[in-house]
Amino acid sequence: MEKRTNDEWLNDLRADGERQAQAVDDLRAILVQRLPQILSGRLSSENPDFDTCVTSITEKTIAWVLEDLNSYKRHSGFITWVFKIYVRQTLSELRQLRWQGVSSGDSLPPIPSKMYDALGCDEFMQYFHQVFREELTNDQRFALRAMIMVRMPKEEVAKRLNMERCDYFKMIHDARLRLKRRLEADGWLSANRKSQK
Repeated sequence: MEKRTNDEWLNDLRADGERQAQAVDDLRAILVQRLPQILSGRLSSENPDFDTCVTSITEKTIAWVLEDLNSYKRHSGFITWVFKIYVRQTLSELRQLRWQGVSSGDSLPPIPSKMYDALGCDEFMQYFHQVFREELTNDQRFALRAMIMVRMPKEEVAKRLNMERCDYFKMIHDARLRLKRRLEADGWLSANRKSQK
């Protein structure tokens, strides 16, 4: 694998035929060599998805680089620029891998009853769990539980629900409002306010 200057990388990757193919192979070898370091602490090489993940990340990165060579502004070395894309692609792939088995609906684990005692507020927690079931739609329950219990990123929750960002945030706002109104109607919020005074 030959060393190249920034200009040589650009020229070779823009070329046709064997010249470009060789540059792509060299770039792939550099990326694959560094990926275990990037994945360190995030995905073990013993994970059955490791090889698939490496291939997917590498090929997506190369495709992005080839498509957007003109966006390279020479503020850093070419390979440094490629690695920024590679890291971004890696994190995106790992997020997808982490949540790939999670779907919308009520597929997340329910709030365990043992949590009630551990929190020392058994009566309120059981009441709130009931309100959660009665007041919210399946999508609202899934979204709130995904964010709170398994810390799924908001963007990933929206994706699982096939929702646009603005629609997702409106749904979350509506869910919180419904919970607040029910808590106020049942006297829980007002009781809390009095106890805080």
